Amino acid sequence: MSEDFKIFVEDFADWLNSQEAGIVKLKTQIAKVLGETKPSPKLPFDVSKIQWQDRENEKGKYQVSEDYNSLNHKALLKFLNEHAGGCINSKDSEGNTWFIWLYRNGSTIGRKKRKQA
Repeated sequence: MSEDFKIFVEDFADWLNSQEAGIVKLKTQIAKVLGETKPSPKLPFDVSKIQWQDRENEKGKYQVSEDYNSLNHKALLKFLNEHAGGCINSKDSEGNTWFIWLYRNGSTIGRKKRKQA
């Protein structure tokens, strides 16, 4: 496989992931408008200890974790699968609110900082 094609495939995969994240975010907003949202539960583990990789697309900056060996990543992955339907809003220790979602591959987690009102 040529290097140019490999770069294209990686960029295309990133674009698809960003589209998926946008869809998840829209579903969350629709649920809010319809009054179907529940407050996100307090997470029983430390999300800040997960290794996050900075990314950016046309909608702005976000982070992705593929930190598969981290116990905190595994705990968040399990939490998203079992309790949250694949996405949550969560506050960190600094008071920032994060939108956290699970990618379709079932092992990659994304997060984006919510703007403060």
